[in-house]
Amino acid sequence: MRRGSLDTHMLRPLGLSADAELTYRCLVQQPRTELQPLAERLGWPLERTEAGVADLLELGLVRFSWENPRELHLVSPEASLVPLLNQHELVLLDRQKEVVASRVAIEQILTEYGDRVANSGYADAERLVGVDNVRLRLEALISEVEFELLGFSDGGPQSEESLAAARPLDQALLCRGVQIRGIYLESLVNDGHTARYVDWLSERGARIRTVATLPLRMIVADRKAVLVPMDATDSSQGALLIRDAGVVAALLALFEVIWEQSSVFGARRTGRDEVGLSRQERAVVRLLAEGHTDDVVARRLGVSVRTCRRLVADLMIRLDAHSRFQAGVAVMRAGWLLDDDSLMPAPVSSDSA
Repeated sequence: MRRGSLDTHMLRPLGLSADAELTYRCLVQQPRTELQPLAERLGWPLERTEAGVADLLELGLVRFSWENPRELHLVSPEASLVPLLNQHELVLLDRQKEVVASRVAIEQILTEYGDRVANSGYADAERLVGVDNVRLRLEALISEVEFELLGFSDGGPQSEESLAAARPLDQALLCRGVQIRGIYLESLVNDGHTARYVDWLSERGARIRTVATLPLRMIVADRKAVLVPMDATDSSQGALLIRDAGVVAALLALFEVIWEQSSVFGARRTGRDEVGLSRQERAVVRLLAEGHTDDVVARRLGVSVRTCRRLVADLMIRLDAHSRFQAGVAVMRAGWLLDDDSLMPAPVSSDSA
């Protein structure tokens, strides 16, 4: 049996281990056999073969003969494997609904938190309304930073004028020896103004990385204060300056997790994941599965709506889907929504931190 040529991961989402899948594929070639001949075909010890068969028995994919209890029979895939897949699809649909419901709940909590800040004068949070108030408070906050500034920069490219206005603030921080770490969207690598500004920052000691998508815009000052938008989808609504130790610690942990998953700005991509998706394509799949519109997905990726729709169209072609509903079913069957916390291998870079 040519085991090396088989992909032993395609049935993993259904609950089959690699050994169980190899055993199952072997039985497909010879649906009736005993354990010892099966072990010989697999080239395994009898104990390992028995373990693989035990997994298949538990899932109802094989059974022992009623006439000869030593003989193993493959249950028809139509009667066993297809129902198992259908059951798995239902589980994934429930999971998708839970993700959407969780996001709605989180947005409600943020809204309630913001209302509490506004109505109770909560000492550990400050509500800032209006772009001018936010910018003035941000400038004051940055001027007070002593040792570290962290940030998420979501959204599309900034204008050359905006970057020029930010340069004196960043220059002052770097001259004071403040450590700067920032995470940008991968789509900004192709923006000339942003790339030149990041080069300028990096030459002075700042460390900038990229990811396919970011949850929100955020600035963390000296691990003591965090500035986040009151509405992640509309920054014009204002911002919250939070000093509550518990909330700051949670957002700081979020930053560190995404930092570990990021790549050095402009570094060569490590390629595609085990199912052939780039990090940007994987982000599109996840955001659409959460129920977001093309407009929201485009904003989260920092690309135009036209580019977002092109990415979606390319994915639908690869899935051989003629509608988004068909694409959703195909995504689940392909297992593209599984193991979402380990979508791509860690990038190899010269940035050791």
